[in-house]
Amino acid sequence: MERLENEKIAIEYSEERKEIFARDKTDRFNDPAIYTKTKRGVPKAWVEFKKEFTEGKSMHDLITFLQERNIRTHYWCMVD
Repeated sequence: MERLENEKIAIEYSEERKEIFARDKTDRFNDPAIYTKTKRGVPKAWVEFKKEFTEGKSMHDLITFLQERNIRTHYWCMVD
């Protein structure tokens, strides 16, 4: 399991499951999270995202990045 984190987002990548899971750290009330539903392309996308990850990256940036690569995600609030 690999992990990236800044003050806005915590992201985990499971090489075994070919899955990215992320939590938005800016909204503690709703605790929004996403995970990838697509397996194809996820390992390559993870390598790309790691290279451009900065302290300014947010959940929105990750979702946009994945959508641009046709990687489907599931988004929900973990408080629900």
